[in-house]
Amino acid sequence: MSVVVEQTARLGFWVTLAGSLFAWAPATFPGYWQALEGYVPVFNAVHAGALASIATTPDLWRGTGRGAYLLVQPLILLGFTPVSAVRAVFAVSFILGGLGVYAWLRQRFGDRAAGLGGLIYMLLPPFLATVYVRGSLSDALVLGLLPLALAGTASYADSRSPSAAGVVVLCLLWIWRIQAGLACFVTLLLLAYVWLVERSRMALLVVALTAAAGLASLLPLWSVQGPAPVAFEEHFLYLAQLLYGQWQTAPSIPGWQDGYPFQLGFAALALGLAAVWLWRLHGAGWRGTVQHRLLAFCVGGALLLLVLSLNVSAPLWRWSGAQRLLTYPWQVVLPAAPLLAAVAGSLPALNNHLRRAPIWLALAALVILSSYDYLTADYTQVLPSPVPVVSVIGANQEIVLLDATLTEQPVGSPAADPVANPADHTLSATAAVTVTLDITWQALRPLPFDYNIFFQAVTGEVSEELVVAQLDAQPVAERPATSWRPGEIFQARYTLTLAQDDLAVPGGVRYYFGYYDWRDGARLPVDGGIDDKLVFHGPLTSGVQDGADDGE
Repeated sequence: MSVVVEQTARLGFWVTLAGSLFAWAPATFPGYWQALEGYVPVFNAVHAGALASIATTPDLWRGTGRGAYLLVQPLILLGFTPVSAVRAVFAVSFILGGLGVYAWLRQRFGDRAAGLGGLIYMLLPPFLATVYVRGSLSDALVLGLLPLALAGTASYADSRSPSAAGVVVLCLLWIWRIQAGLACFVTLLLLAYVWLVERSRMALLVVALTAAAGLASLLPLWSVQGPAPVAFEEHFLYLAQLLYGQWQTAPSIPGWQDGYPFQLGFAALALGLAAVWLWRLHGAGWRGTVQHRLLAFCVGGALLLLVLSLNVSAPLWRWSGAQRLLTYPWQVVLPAAPLLAAVAGSLPALNNHLRRAPIWLALAALVILSSYDYLTADYTQVLPSPVPVVSVIGANQEIVLLDATLTEQPVGSPAADPVANPADHTLSATAAVTVTLDITWQALRPLPFDYNIFFQAVTGEVSEELVVAQLDAQPVAERPATSWRPGEIFQARYTLTLAQDDLAVPGGVRYYFGYYDWRDGARLPVDGGIDDKLVFHGPLTSGVQDGADDGE
């Protein structure tokens, strides 16, 4: 058996490029999707720091670095909205990843196998879920850059081309500035690949020195350490979650995110198993070749990384302390993705009949059709301002406010729209002003308790405050807080009615809003404990007439 590397026919390349449309087309739909990370990438893209800090905890290893927004900010300067710029970079990640796999495998398996591998990679459920379910810009870019780094190392090992070395340096340094924890696993993967497959000392040196430079560039941030946002050991996977569809009993499984597809997908599993069978059955001609080493490495490396995502590997994570590097153990599935695509995509290189255009196109169509169920997203037309009203609410940053508008309506003027969450509290029959607060918020993490909201009208000095009107209610009447899914957006309207006598108090009226535990009255902290409430002032009842309709 031999590998035919096509030099002229580029069917694989063009199908990979055209097939990328299926992966990134959902990112062009109007609005934005209600991903688990919410609008956090959008907020931080506008005001990117060394580490993302808006609606998220800065952390050297788990956090998102400035590199994740390297492509977003030029697009914003060109006139893109922040949401459009972020969506465009998600699309670019798919294209980079698919073409990177193609460039990597074409050197070893030929055009048709490389094209099939690139198509499989872009349509892998872990890649699609990273974008359309998690909404993680950092992880998506790592998935886009890792195949390019693999292609660069393979090319440099063959040709010692400075441009190939430049690709490796650029991609690996970029990954280190995107997410340092995931970069550790990517670096180990690249070192093992160069050592075991390419067997090039110079390529090994390039990867090692680049990784050292990437780590050194983070030394100024070494003291930025944050608490784990979730309990790491509650998020290991079950083998069944990798093999088939969403588990219907998912809510009873610790750490399960309802609706998140962890499975590897039909194309990767079925075509990968077929490739391994052909390789073991007819692979004697590959003994000692780089193709043989590549397949062996991809099979072994993918299995090792997948095992690390399972509960059986928990003692190893604890012993090594590696749980400090990642938010979830199943993130190690991401560096396994190009290895899985390489194994499944090698089919046309293992069997000459599968390289024939009709059969190969049928395989490509099968890959696209098998990914159909994952090419969806939960879209919303709610587009917040570039900066949230308040970063986060809750001890574990469970809620981010997207919009808050306070209006005061004098009694007798045209009525406002019907109240979406009616729970008015009237102090007096001689009311003078109806106050309405419209709130839009997004859940970022599951809440541990069914919290209530409070909406108060307060007068007097801070040391002698008097509550003159108050509303305490469930935030959304039909949805207790413990049922909110991460990424889900809610809108509600709350109303107070103020009496005539309340308006004549010196200093005016201010309004407090927040969430609290109704069992003991403890309020959820705002912005990590800076306050326990939001403060609003209205133009009709404020002692200072600044013309603002609402404010914090």
